[in-house]
Amino acid sequence: MNNIRKIALLSALVMILAACDSAKQAEQAQVGSAAHVVPDIVKVNSDALYPEAVEWDEANGRFLVTSIRKGVISAVKDDGTTEVFASDPRMISAVGIELDAVRDRVLVCNSDPGAGEKSSRETAGKMAALAVFKLSSGELLQYVELATDKEGGHFCNDIAIAADGTAYITDSFSPIIYKVSPDYQVSVLINNEAFTGESFNLNGIVVKENYLLVAKMNSGQLFKIPLENPAEFSEVKVSENIQGADGLMWDAEGALLVIANSEVNSVIKFTSEDGWQSANVMGKAETGKVFATTGTLRDGQVYVMHAMLHVLFNPETKEQLKSFDIVKYKP
Repeated sequence: MNNIRKIALLSALVMILAACDSAKQAEQAQVGSAAHVVPDIVKVNSDALYPEAVEWDEANGRFLVTSIRKGVISAVKDDGTTEVFASDPRMISAVGIELDAVRDRVLVCNSDPGAGEKSSRETAGKMAALAVFKLSSGELLQYVELATDKEGGHFCNDIAIAADGTAYITDSFSPIIYKVSPDYQVSVLINNEAFTGESFNLNGIVVKENYLLVAKMNSGQLFKIPLENPAEFSEVKVSENIQGADGLMWDAEGALLVIANSEVNSVIKFTSEDGWQSANVMGKAETGKVFATTGTLRDGQVYVMHAMLHVLFNPETKEQLKSFDIVKYKP
């Protein structure tokens, strides 16, 4: 009888210990899950960086951001820790950025709007170049001059990468969209006077199937450009003003998001039922006066860069900002 009681007591003790262990594991799992909650705002803690573009690097759990002021590409963790990921002495202002994870590449526009630490009279408003870095290491793979006419105005602004690795790149100071093959051969996809105007012209660009959608920032126009016959481009009739349109991106459902600053200051969601002959607003989220520029998808969520470029380009600014926000929006 004593042995039976001992066995019963031991069994009960084992069950109690097992229950405690299970509870502890559940608590640890809950703590671990809470530690990995996706934040609504990520601070970019870097003095006077002024990041213009942002991409989410899923494989490495970090944002990659460019810099108008310093001309570098920085990696940003959720806690705001910021460090230089890639740089090159020729980089003056790092503008648009596009990840090509399949080919272990990061493509970055190099330009000079006159606000970089290395800006000069010789390069201001005349640069359009593409730097390509290795995503896994930050090593420079290629540096490509896009503009052959050094006397004209040029500004490499934004990049879209097709499934085959071809890059399409906007020039905001010349009415040009460049085409860069996977082996870095440069050609002009289109050069058309319809894309001219004052200040910044062609800006955000996205690619889908056999066409591009491109925003003209100063006029608020949106163009559809067929890749097989770019001369047959057309203007998309949008249902709402997108003057100041900066970044373009596709959301998780395939809708087009237009990130506009200027007076619009919103992330606007568009869809089309006629192959982008026209587009209607399906949602909007106001950003406020933070000079929102570009966005990226993280786990299906939309994150937008508050670039604060109105502070950088203001001649009366005496003290540069020390941090910048990447903010989650739901238009």
